[in-house]
Amino acid sequence: MRKRLWRFRLASIGLGLLPLLLAELLLRGLGLPSNLPPVDPFVDLHALRPLFEAAPEPGFLEIGKRRMNLFRPASFRNPKPEGTFRIFALGGSTTQGEPYSTETAFPFWLGLNLQAASSDQTIEVINCGGLSYASYRVLAILGEVLQYEPDLIVIYSGQNEFLERRVYDGNELDNVAARSRSWLAGMRTVQFVQSLFGVSSQRPDPPNRTELAAEVDALLDYQGGLEEYTRGDRWHASVTEHFRWNLEQMVVRCQQARVPLILMRPVTNLLDCPPMKFEVAPDLSPDDQLAFQTHWELARRGSEEPELARRHAQAALAIDPEHAGANFLLGRLQYAAGEFDEARRSLVRARDKDVCPLRATTEIADVVTGVARRYGAALVDAEAIFSDRSEHGIVGQRWL
Repeated sequence: MRKRLWRFRLASIGLGLLPLLLAELLLRGLGLPSNLPPVDPFVDLHALRPLFEAAPEPGFLEIGKRRMNLFRPASFRNPKPEGTFRIFALGGSTTQGEPYSTETAFPFWLGLNLQAASSDQTIEVINCGGLSYASYRVLAILGEVLQYEPDLIVIYSGQNEFLERRVYDGNELDNVAARSRSWLAGMRTVQFVQSLFGVSSQRPDPPNRTELAAEVDALLDYQGGLEEYTRGDRWHASVTEHFRWNLEQMVVRCQQARVPLILMRPVTNLLDCPPMKFEVAPDLSPDDQLAFQTHWELARRGSEEPELARRHAQAALAIDPEHAGANFLLGRLQYAAGEFDEARRSLVRARDKDVCPLRATTEIADVVTGVARRYGAALVDAEAIFSDRSEHGIVGQRWL
């Protein structure tokens, strides 16, 4: 009897929500209403210039010559010719193909393979990868290329999120709440009702946002830039939240434009790429600092006695478990000893605890997977693909 009552209640709730669901599907199908994307609550990007401009040849657009310091040449017809399947590949240097340029980048191979499989269409892949481009800059390019009749968008992002210094105002809980409001504001039913009553869904520009330069202004390009990165920097959590917001906006905008999107979970070099910077925990007592330093130096000098070096590395990590350098050294020693599962865990910790994280952390990579699942976007797990092909499942320089 109780089960029947609960089924009746659930059926009643479902029946009540059915008109809302049908209205949402109808409005999405009709592409109504056509709202502008929300303002970035984290950074001010008004100085950005369009990536593409009119080419000397009539009817073509090309990446402007002023952008050639960070991009490679690319052009296409506008409007799109009949029988053309157009793909835009967006991201950072991995998308561009650095250091071997676009001719060996994955978008180039994507185009070759799709063209070989398709005899009735012209496959056109336009590489928009920019050196050192983080997700907030990629998002701006996405908004531009959606005007140029894409049939597919491919985004590989996450490696450059910590390159430019931003100041985040407010705590992370506020950002989570903002994402929830953004999800509600993204419902076409809500937008349509707002448009009927003349209510704008756009929030005013948030105050105190970091104003970014027209092009990448990386901290590491400056003398002493590495010193700007410190262990325990609170901005790391906000960077992850900003990255999540950017990816959510990418998915929503592609869905609103009814353009298929593929997100890629980034892969990193675990085995052969040491941390960019490591520091001892600032809250260690003087005695612990001295003990850590003693074990750390002995571990680093113990190349001729790997077992002794490993014991010292483990002793150092018992004092400071999040020291990126000691984790990397231990991981390499474990790998050489054939302890591959332990080595992988140590090397992942070394990457994730890097004081200057130039590789996508586990948190960043998990955001890509989470956003893809939440919004139903297609996902290519590059990390899993490369791990499956790497010796002992640990990606190193052989593949990267």
